[in-house]
Amino acid sequence: MSPMSNTLSPSETATGITRGQIIKSIEMAEHKLLKSPAFRGVPTAQIDEFVKAVGPELAEQFADLFARRFEAHIGCYHIPVNYALANAIAAAIEANAFGYKYLGVNAADIPLGGTGETVEQVREVGFDKIMYNRDLPEALKQRGIADGFKNGYVFANPLTALLFALKNPDVQKDHPLGILFYVGEQLYYLCLGADGGRRGLRVGRSGPDSGWLGFVRFLVVPAPAPVVVPA
Repeated sequence: MSPMSNTLSPSETATGITRGQIIKSIEMAEHKLLKSPAFRGVPTAQIDEFVKAVGPELAEQFADLFARRFEAHIGCYHIPVNYALANAIAAAIEANAFGYKYLGVNAADIPLGGTGETVEQVREVGFDKIMYNRDLPEALKQRGIADGFKNGYVFANPLTALLFALKNPDVQKDHPLGILFYVGEQLYYLCLGADGGRRGLRVGRSGPDSGWLGFVRFLVVPAPAPVVVPA
C-alpha cells in the first residue's frame, strides 16, 4: 500500500480560468441556443447578419456576467477604484442613482481612503448577531485571520463601498451593507440598504456604543501590512 501524501496535484495548485473551462461554458450556451425556438425557420443569412451586428456586445456582456456570477459564488468582488478622479465620492453617489439618500456629512468631506488607481478585493462579512461598533475592528481582524489573511480584515473605504454598490446593485436589496469610517476624530457609518425595492444610502455620525443588527453584512478588504517606521 502506498503511503499517504499531502502533496497537491498541479490541478489543485493551479490558478486562473482555463481554456477548457471557457470552452465548456460556451458549449453549454451553444446547446441552449441550438434548442431555442427563436431561430427555427429563420434564414441563416438573417441570423448571420444579427451575429455580426451584436456579437461583440453580447460576448462582452456574457464575459462580464460570467465573471460577476463567479465573484458572487466565491464571495470576493474585484472593484476598480480611481482615487484620483475629481469629486470621486460625489460622482459615485450620483452614478448609483439611489432612490433615497441621507448624507449627514458633505460628500467632499468624506475621505477617499486611497490614492491613484487600483482594484480592491471586497468581501462581505456577517456575524448573525448584534454587533457594536467598538467590537467590530477586532472581530473583523480575527475573521480575516481565520480566512487566511495575516493581518485580518478592515472596512472597505467609502469610495470602494459606493463603487461596489454601483457594480453590484442587487446585493443591498437582499441585505443591508455597512462600513465605518472617520472624518477627523468623528466616527461615521455608511449603510447601503433598500426600501420597497428602492436602493438607498445613509451616512451619519456614530459612536462606539452604536450597534448593527445581525442581518447586516460588512464590506471589508484584507488589511495591508503595517508600515514599519525606521528607528
